[in-house]
Amino acid sequence: MRTRLMMDSARDLEVDLGNVGMDDQPEPVDEFEEEQQEFDWTRCTHDQMFVFQESELDAILDIVITKMTPQRSPSQKPVPANMMFLSARYAHYHASPELLEKFLVTAMDKINDVVETYQWDMTILAFWMSNATLLLHYLKKDVGLVEATAEFQAQLAELINEIFILIVRDAERRMDKVLDVAMLDHETIPGFEDITFQNEWKIFKRKAQRAKPAPRNVTSLLSSTLFVLDLYDIHSVITAQIVSQLVYWLGAELFNRVMSNRKYLARTKAMQIRMNISILEDWARTNNRQPEHYEGLLQWLQCFSSLGADDLEALVGTLQQLKRLTPQQLLHAARRYRPEVGEKGLPKSAIKYLEAIQAEHALQREKRRSRPPGSSAPPTPTKASNGQQTLAPPSEAGAGGWGWGQAVRQHSRVRGGQ
Repeated sequence: MRTRLMMDSARDLEVDLGNVGMDDQPEPVDEFEEEQQEFDWTRCTHDQMFVFQESELDAILDIVITKMTPQRSPSQKPVPANMMFLSARYAHYHASPELLEKFLVTAMDKINDVVETYQWDMTILAFWMSNATLLLHYLKKDVGLVEATAEFQAQLAELINEIFILIVRDAERRMDKVLDVAMLDHETIPGFEDITFQNEWKIFKRKAQRAKPAPRNVTSLLSSTLFVLDLYDIHSVITAQIVSQLVYWLGAELFNRVMSNRKYLARTKAMQIRMNISILEDWARTNNRQPEHYEGLLQWLQCFSSLGADDLEALVGTLQQLKRLTPQQLLHAARRYRPEVGEKGLPKSAIKYLEAIQAEHALQREKRRSRPPGSSAPPTPTKASNGQQTLAPPSEAGAGGWGWGQAVRQHSRVRGGQ
């Protein structure tokens, strides 16, 4: 299983097989190895530092930074962080502040050069994120270096954030290449290719019989990214943030692409896409991640034909389940909807009802903007994940903003009394 993950990751991320562990050999275990002395963080002993001459500085940093290839064995992965930390200890405790500053400045310049050169190689990015976080931990734990390297620590934190962005960008770029074909155009349910739409010509083309990207291509990229992060011991909090960002990006991209392309604003297309997205949700649950809620827009597109012209109760009930969508988004999808031949589509009365809701929502938003500073409405009680009641600002009470749910209820009462 691990070998398969290595090969898939090397293929998906276009990296050297050796950088994902294919060439690794188990480290020999020395049963007679004496127990190492516990590291002393309060003082610098002679066997807990690396002594060097200023003339050797560039050569040493070239070895541990510029020419260093990603290492994966437990003893080799932290070599750059260990070497830089022990060298910094010598410079601080036994040399001079000037040597320490020169060492740190030179080291940071070389690390930045490597990160910039290999910004599209996730294995090298993960390797240096691992070492940067470890080095930052060392410097904060050392009693003397924690203050002497404050500026360098801030630069390390910025570097870690930059690498975080580069890893996310690289993964998004790779998923973007297959997203349309794999998630929006892939036909999981057979038979829908023969459906025709109103006011559209159906052009028959001979389909080439070749493999096309499928939802599994997207989840494979996610798995490869997660595998590389785990391979280089990236902190679990950072890994969780990277995966959460990628899952969020997928949800936002899919939503925007469906909304901006009328081809996907159809009942059968929504059904196909929903099936494809379920594979993403399964991946998220399998990997202990919280799946994004993609179904709102797709649910809305699938219910048009089932809503009767005068069935206000059914419409209101549907809208109450779609509070993550704003009135403007609901209207946009309804107006650009592609009805199939023989399909009714959303009734005009429902369109007018949505327009009234949107007007009410816009009015409430305008009132909030014109309200003098300091006179905002009282916070809205909400329930936290632990079940206790908390207070949320009015603008955060509901995905559609304050007044959306109220507007639905208010207009349903008005229409019901007519």
